[in-house]
Amino acid sequence: MTLDQPSDADRSIAKPETMAKMWKFVENFAEKSGTHLHPQREITEFLVIGLARNADELGKPLCPCMFFEDKQAEIEKKFWICPCEEMQRWKYCH
Repeated sequence: MTLDQPSDADRSIAKPETMAKMWKFVENFAEKSGTHLHPQREITEFLVIGLARNADELGKPLCPCMFFEDKQAEIEKKFWICPCEEMQRWKYCH
């Protein structure tokens, strides 16, 4: 089973500079913390796109893998800001 690659349309939902910043953040965090990124790079790329979009729209890299009825309330809780507490605990990102 393979997953489609993110398209240019997917990548365009966030600013290029934010995308670059989120890639650097994800890769550096994984290296420094011993966290494992998903073995399928396209899944990690979809995650980075979502983090970048949320950073652009909300000012924080809120986890794009979750549904939040009130994103601003979740930001204030800080639990699902990347790297979320589950990621720090289990050392694995979706």
